[in-house]
Amino acid sequence: MTRAAAAGLLLALGLLSTSLVALRRPFGTGDFVAIWGLKARAIHASGSLASVVRVDPAGEFSHPEYPPLWPCVLAGAAVALGRFDELLLTPLWPALALLASLAAARATRGGPGAKLLAGAIVSLLPYYRTYPGYAEALLVLFLLLAVGELDRLQTERLAPARLAAFLVLAAWTKPEGALAGLVVAALLLSARRLRPGALAGLCVVLVGVLPWTLYVRSLTGGPLPSAFDAGAFTPARLGAALVAVAAGTGWAWAGIATFALLLALAPGTRRLRSALILGVALSLAALAAAYGFSRFDVGWHVRWSWDRVLFLAAACLAPAAAEAAAEALGPAAEEAPS
Repeated sequence: MTRAAAAGLLLALGLLSTSLVALRRPFGTGDFVAIWGLKARAIHASGSLASVVRVDPAGEFSHPEYPPLWPCVLAGAAVALGRFDELLLTPLWPALALLASLAAARATRGGPGAKLLAGAIVSLLPYYRTYPGYAEALLVLFLLLAVGELDRLQTERLAPARLAAFLVLAAWTKPEGALAGLVVAALLLSARRLRPGALAGLCVVLVGVLPWTLYVRSLTGGPLPSAFDAGAFTPARLGAALVAVAAGTGWAWAGIATFALLLALAPGTRRLRSALILGVALSLAALAAAYGFSRFDVGWHVRWSWDRVLFLAAACLAPAAAEAAAEALGPAAEEAPS
């Protein structure tokens, strides 16, 4: 069996298992009930974005400061279907997994085997079988589309605009998307790629962050409700957060070790993907440190969110992992008999 065929089977397995889980567990658990589904129902019923703040103005459980793109997608799909029904909306889940896998393949250098492997890595990540209805599935699609533009910045005239657009969409999905956009912009500027870096940074701030921030502030009449507070920070809380993050990484340590081994065997990929790896590492460090500012119990906060942060990182690194595997195995492995 060729490498491409094996990777294709893995991709099919990931997408099939995601579809089966979606059929058995329609949208309706955890954060979907408390945040995303609640807001989507409110938008669908009222036709107003202001409803996402009115359902929880104190920000006690639904994060009204979160950007509204995923609830708007759900509400729009419900309008197209004629009613808001979680069972009817659930097919969006395997569709998002498929689109993210395709985006990962598009972002991957090399032949069909490497591209299919990148898609398979994304589709097999546990997130898709654990958190149906959560917003990271949409967020990771935009992040992978943005990763795919990085190689095209010097060869395609519209690539900087597409990169900025995907990062804005990521910022409209979750705050982690805005952070990713700012990290990308900073790395581009530090590499003296001024035009795409400035365009990405300005668009993320002026289009992706400020409009929604000002809108929510106008509705609340004061500071945005948030899970984080500068006044909550202490060195002890930061230390506790980092310990909880290290413990909460759990199964992912094996993946990190495997990725590091692949990079050690693939110097070309390590060199070409150094900026992507650095960007993901900086984002992870910033998000880990942010727990030191959490208004909640640090251990609880890490327990219920860090694995989804790791999902974003793993998916964004899937193209690099697939390229490293292809380089380590060598071109002859592509046509090796089974």
